[in-house]
Amino acid sequence: MAVERRELVVLVGGSEEAFNRARDVLQHTAKTIIHIGPNGYGLYAKLINNALLGSYVVALAEVINLGRGFGLSDSVITDVLTRLSSARSPTSELKVPKILSGDFSVQFALKHMRKDLDIVMREASMRGIPIPMASLALQFYRIAERLGLGEEDFAAVVRALLGK
Repeated sequence: MAVERRELVVLVGGSEEAFNRARDVLQHTAKTIIHIGPNGYGLYAKLINNALLGSYVVALAEVINLGRGFGLSDSVITDVLTRLSSARSPTSELKVPKILSGDFSVQFALKHMRKDLDIVMREASMRGIPIPMASLALQFYRIAERLGLGEEDFAAVVRALLGK
């Protein structure tokens, strides 16, 4: 687990004084601890990251399905999305092989991504901020959760695209 390996990145909101007190505790579980700003800003930073991450993994699932539909081999799809694409990322390097192999062992549960995207939607709606991509991605995570995939890794959202 990331927490046991001290690989977490913790984004903290609150006063500088409270942050300094919390840092002493957090340093035992995290490799990176960043003070983002006032109370609530740590959550907002996490939400913008997960809005992008959730949308990106839905897009990865979609193009993997497309590549297979075109008849591309899994090795070609892997090379394109993890090595050759200008859109490659640590996420594609981690999730493309999992999606292709059907390995949805949990790194971050789908139900938690759905919850975070629900919060993103609520917060954006309260502020009148349009987020069409995250909104669409949320619908796929909701479908996947209804398919009983909530306890699996959020990359299992591919099954919602496939209707499985």
